[in-house]
Amino acid sequence: MIYASKNILQTIQKLKMNKFRKLENQFIVEGDKLVQEALSCVPGKIKKILCTEKSELYSTDLHGFAVFEISESDLMKISSQQSPQHSIAVLDGLDCSLIENPSEKIILVCDGIQDPGNFGTIIRTADWFGISTIVASKNTVDFYNQKVIQSSMGSIFRVQVKYVDLPEWLENSTRLKIGTLLEGKDIFAVQINEPCVLVIGSEGQGISSSVKDKLDIAVTIPRMGGAESLNASVATGIALSELSKVKK
Repeated sequence: MIYASKNILQTIQKLKMNKFRKLENQFIVEGDKLVQEALSCVPGKIKKILCTEKSELYSTDLHGFAVFEISESDLMKISSQQSPQHSIAVLDGLDCSLIENPSEKIILVCDGIQDPGNFGTIIRTADWFGISTIVASKNTVDFYNQKVIQSSMGSIFRVQVKYVDLPEWLENSTRLKIGTLLEGKDIFAVQINEPCVLVIGSEGQGISSSVKDKLDIAVTIPRMGGAESLNASVATGIALSELSKVKK
């Protein structure tokens, strides 16, 4: 196995930056689990794989892929993690064509989600509920941010994320538009049996006023204690669980 060159290591370093990811239309994933998920879900997107001798991939037959050996010290230098997980891969950008599936009951919309850990968890939660499409406002955190990728636990390969002018997109959508607000109707009491859009607002500001204007229904998760608000990813899980039910 050939050792990774300095040029390869420098390219990976650059891909930590949003502007370079957009310029090259490439991103990186780290750790055996995520690299294996990429091999399973999007093998055609993989440009190269780097792994140490401790990686599960080191002795795996990866014929057809550009595979390089990397020392643990070099991996430590280029990794965004404090404890690197033995492998890293460079991928071409994922397809986000936003072809709406009419049979999909819910399209999840994220309005200004800033925390990468929250956004990654939201993507993972959407994947759990079988949602294949997330529409995001342009001020939502970058899909290819390393913390987003790590928090998604591989769900980025199964859930497409499309960044749009959100008010305009909602204006053109024929689906019922539901938003999570503190002053909305009790989500456990509403009856929703038609294709819908579920809008989740940012952690600090909630749903923006321009998006609120496009909503058909505002719902809330009833508060029973003294907490001021719910974490965006937690609220997403509760809302998706309720709206995914078939109510009679």
